[in-house]
Amino acid sequence: MKKVITYDELLEKIPNKYTLTITAGKRARDIGKGAPVLTKVSKKDTVVKKTFREIIDGKITFGEQAEDLINE
Repeated sequence: MKKVITYDELLEKIPNKYTLTITAGKRARDIGKGAPVLTKVSKKDTVVKKTFREIIDGKITFGEQAEDLINE
């Protein structure tokens, strides 16, 4: 059984809660549209849990694109 993902762990990877929300939301939409998952996950995991696992594993980060979305 995999360890439960906590909000604090996610904030360690992406320290701004607004950037975290936008980054995770965009990636979850991409996975929902069929983008390949970048880390090992269970088939039973939800799209959001897959996204959080990618963030925890360091596969998904934020950059200027995410910051531009916040400023819009």
